[in-house]
Amino acid sequence: MLKRVSAVLLGLSVLAIASCAPEHSNSAPRKLAGSFTELIEDYLSRPSSNDFEREVFERARATGRIDQADYDEAFSRYSQCMADGGKPITLRRLPNGLYWEGNVRVNAGESSEQVEALALSCAQTAKGFIPEAFGIQQENRELAGDPYEVAYRCLERSDLVRDGYSLEQFRKGFREPKVGGGSSLADMPFDFKSDEVQACLVGANMSVAVQ
Repeated sequence: MLKRVSAVLLGLSVLAIASCAPEHSNSAPRKLAGSFTELIEDYLSRPSSNDFEREVFERARATGRIDQADYDEAFSRYSQCMADGGKPITLRRLPNGLYWEGNVRVNAGESSEQVEALALSCAQTAKGFIPEAFGIQQENRELAGDPYEVAYRCLERSDLVRDGYSLEQFRKGFREPKVGGGSSLADMPFDFKSDEVQACLVGANMSVAVQ
């Protein structure tokens, strides 16, 4: 499956970079599956974290796609779970139908680990792999195995990549610190607050949170 890459930006100043999964490597699969139907079968072969997730993938196997309504319902359940846990979230719907999730506040006396544990539990019981699969459907129809490539090609299709700016430069912006220290993200030629940019990143299972 896709590897999640995340970063946190405050305006144009990078606060931190936190990877939620191993970085891309040369061993990453060239393709996630032979077809989207094959990918759905792969999801169905796994133990489901909740009944709704299995129902959604069974419908997708029959129709060949995941309905927007099922994706919306998964996030509705997730949002309710987070609110019930005392951590309401902010969701913004992007042009490609995907959701951007705002930062969750960590209050005094709480640890980020506690908040992350709640988010993980709610994701497992409410969303499962539905958001990942829907993102692939919307922005990765070639089923490319490299999330950086998926995001870059989407940005390219949306005319958001300037002439001469390569996929390798894009990848390095996420993975390598700039000369002199700090993150290269703030120097990348993209407005990370833009819905169009966020749509491409979320579609590649990448997260760059801005405040």
